[in-house]
Parts: sequence; structure tokens; C-alpha cells
Amino acid sequence: MPRKRHCNALRKVWYPETIAKCTAEAVCAVFNQDATDSVESDKYVFLQNKLDPKYRLKHYMGNEAPKEVMEAIFSLTKDNMSQLYDAVGFLGGWRDNTKLRELSAAKTHILELTDDNGKLVGFVSYRFLLISDCQPTTEVCYIYELQVNASRRSSGVGRYLMKAAEVIAKEAGAKKLMCTVLKTNNRAVAFYRNKCGFTDDESDPSSIDFEHRHDYIYYILKLDIAPLVTIQT
Repeated sequence: MPRKRHCNALRKVWYPETIAKCTAEAVCAVFNQDATDSVESDKYVFLQNKLDPKYRLKHYMGNEAPKEVMEAIFSLTKDNMSQLYDAVGFLGGWRDNTKLRELSAAKTHILELTDDNGKLVGFVSYRFLLISDCQPTTEVCYIYELQVNASRRSSGVGRYLMKAAEVIAKEAGAKKLMCTVLKTNNRAVAFYRNKCGFTDDESDPSSIDFEHRHDYIYYILKLDIAPLVTIQT
């Protein structure tokens, strides 16, 4: 889901893309047991595949993803989110072209998890941004989408994808993860807050304008990036 409030500050320089791509490829190699570098394997040992031995993890840039990959992640996103968008009029309601442009943008990173038949299990998409709304200019990894196939929910997939994104963001120099979550998306709000430890960001409109907090239909959440830790799946 795209952020609602951000500013690409021009006074601060940050070039995260190369290290982010390299780290994503390393994480995929460890998950898929393709890593040949022992140092690399040891560093990301906690990101080994403990979900399902038949799963595969791949990284794409939005403008380089194969057509079938883009179609699958778009379809999953639409299935999961279109009614939520329309119900509250978020961004004017669901629009196919808008979401496709977002997912296929050159700066969009995608981690795609598939099963042994190549069927999409889930994915996370994110971008690296400089945010200066209600805070000093800060390096951020903004989570645009985290979507899991309904049949694979509550199996650790979402938590794994979020931890992988956090690791990549940390290596790229991001200070925090951020995301926009609709208040009506109770499952997502609970996931981010309770399972991942997200809190209200400084730019969250409900926190800034407390008197009118009920007028806002979304939260802007953050997760300050901490030292790497192991996860339970």
C-alpha cells in the first residue's frame, strides 16, 4: 500500500539501491540453500527456510519482473485489498492502473515467495525513501504491499517476509520501516502492531491531529530498525 504522506528531501544524499539488491539476492540464496559464501550463510542463518522446504524466494525490481510474476502479485493484491479501498474511498477507491504502476515502478523492490508449483504464496514490495514529514530527514524503507495468499495465512509467511525486508533495509542504511495501513484492515493492523512491533510514526495523522483522529482512515506506522535478531516461525 502506498504511503500517504512523505517528502523526498533534496538536502540529504542516500544511495541504498545497490546494497539493497545485493542483500536481497543474498537473503534469497540463503533461503533457497543456494548460498556458497560461508560468511554470507552464517550472517543470515536466521533467514533460512523454516517455512516449507518446497518454497522458493526471489527478488525482482518492479520494472524487471516477468509478466507472469507481475500478474500474480497484482491479482493477489487486488483480491485482498480492492474491497477495502472501495469501502473507505482510499486514494479514490481501487484503480487497477494505479496499482500496476506502483508495483512495476523502477524503484519498487519485490520479494516473491512461491511453492513447488510456482504458485504465489506471498510477497512484499518496498521502496527506499527520504522522509522529512514531521521529523528530521530520515532514511526509510517504505513497505508498499505485504500480501499473503489466504490459504497460507497464519503460517509465518508474512512474518518472514517482513523480517527479510527489515534485514535488507538495515544493510542498505535505512533507519526504520514504515507502512500505511487502513484502520478497517483489522488483520493487518494487528499483524503490524502485535506481531511485528510497529508503532505510530511521527507523521501519523491520527497522532498529530488527536482531536480529529477519527476522521482519518489510515495509520502511518513505523518500526525502528534494531540489530539483527533471530525469529521464530
